[in-house]
Amino acid sequence: MITHNYIFFTSDPQFRDLPEKTQATHKKEFLQALTNDSKVVTTTYAITGLKGTIQILLWFQADTIESIQDHLNMLMHTHLGRYLKITHTLFGMTRPSQYSAQGKMGDIDTYRKGGKYLIIYPFTKTKEWHMLDNKTRQKLMGGHIAIGKRHVTITQLLLYSYGIDDSEFIVSYETDDLSAFQSLVMELRTDKVRAYTLKDTPIFTCIYKTTKEIMNFL
Repeated sequence: MITHNYIFFTSDPQFRDLPEKTQATHKKEFLQALTNDSKVVTTTYAITGLKGTIQILLWFQADTIESIQDHLNMLMHTHLGRYLKITHTLFGMTRPSQYSAQGKMGDIDTYRKGGKYLIIYPFTKTKEWHMLDNKTRQKLMGGHIAIGKRHVTITQLLLYSYGIDDSEFIVSYETDDLSAFQSLVMELRTDKVRAYTLKDTPIFTCIYKTTKEIMNFL
């Protein structure tokens, strides 16, 4: 199983009051630390203006949560890290699908799949869903999955958060076309399995940036 941690940040306005040379030095140190851990794969996104006070997202992927925690701890102890505030976190792991006869893991590559936009949200089903027998749940999910397969330009990653975070799942999509993604969601909302959704917010829309580019959003 691969461990995924989505960590959202905002920066202290005092950072932007520092001399430009000092800012540049702090950013360089942070970037070196960000890319210097071979145990953790990091992908960076900008969220400025798309969700409250959040400015950036760091998507961490590793074999263990300890590797991610150690990496984050190091980042927060850099000079720039002292000006960063964690605003939200989502934590989950990959595992075989509950609704695939082959127990297929799905697309769980540790590296970003290439979408310009990343849309993430935590997801929890109703207690009535869990009381259904497995055959009924499989049948309902079959229709849901079929809708997703028709939208071939959109990639989904499903993470399991049962017992380790507040939600049951973390759902994320990567796409180069937000309009196409909206069409997918509108279609999914009409599916019968939607009746068993307890909570699927907040929704985070993120725009991919390189590690160097993301520094401009702090």
